[in-house]
Amino acid sequence: MKTETKRNLRLTLSILVSGNTLIFLTLAYLGMISNNPNTLVFIDFWGRFTVYSFWFVCYALYRKYLIDHAIFKRIIIFAVCTNIPAFLLMGYLDVFEINPHSAVFIDFWGRLTVYSLWFMAYELYREYLSE
Repeated sequence: MKTETKRNLRLTLSILVSGNTLIFLTLAYLGMISNNPNTLVFIDFWGRFTVYSFWFVCYALYRKYLIDHAIFKRIIIFAVCTNIPAFLLMGYLDVFEINPHSAVFIDFWGRLTVYSLWFMAYELYREYLSE
């Protein structure tokens, strides 16, 4: 595939993933995502797809543009490593108000947190343990 075609495809996919994430979170914020049992499978699928896609694009951007810049790499690692205990501590201290409106955001943030842990483990393995 030509370089320009690849670049355009990457840009298109990034815009679609970002747009999908924005739509999902906006609808969640406006309370327009239903927790009705009839739509729960669709919403769960869409939510997971959104989080996976968002993380994949962010990770790809990190690997392409930021991994070679020590300061940005450290900032991202600090943010990710801070987010994990912060999210868990807030859950433990019952800081979250669980209701149908906030459940989507808590689930989204929780999944980002879990994937952060997995990607940190992968980066640790890739950097220090793989051959």
